[in-house]
Amino acid sequence: AVAALERAPAAAGPSAEQLKQMILSIPTKRADLFVAEVDWDVALASNVLDEKIKPWISKKMVEYLGEDEPTLVEFIMGKLHAKTGAEAIEAEMAKVLDDDAQVFTVKLWRMLLFEVLRLKST
Repeated sequence: AVAALERAPAAAGPSAEQLKQMILSIPTKRADLFVAEVDWDVALASNVLDEKIKPWISKKMVEYLGEDEPTLVEFIMGKLHAKTGAEAIEAEMAKVLDDDAQVFTVKLWRMLLFEVLRLKST
């Protein structure tokens, strides 16, 4: 019975080890990360932007600004739906987040790349 519990069905998606390898494959340095190719077709064809990325952005805006900023969240989501690059998003965010813009954008981009990789592996 224990062995049956350890084997997840193939349709369940990537294993914990596969997820770990995906995370490790995503660049951590800003320069490398911002030139990494985003498979926008996969990102936009799924609901990953609205289901995973948007709630994360909302949470981060509360952390950085102390309150919910739905207009700013929608602004960022619009940029993502328009396939805007990381540097352009970072420049826009610097107007609001100042020094936190780079950290925010790096985390956003890593999450976006991870979610696309995760989708492609299922």
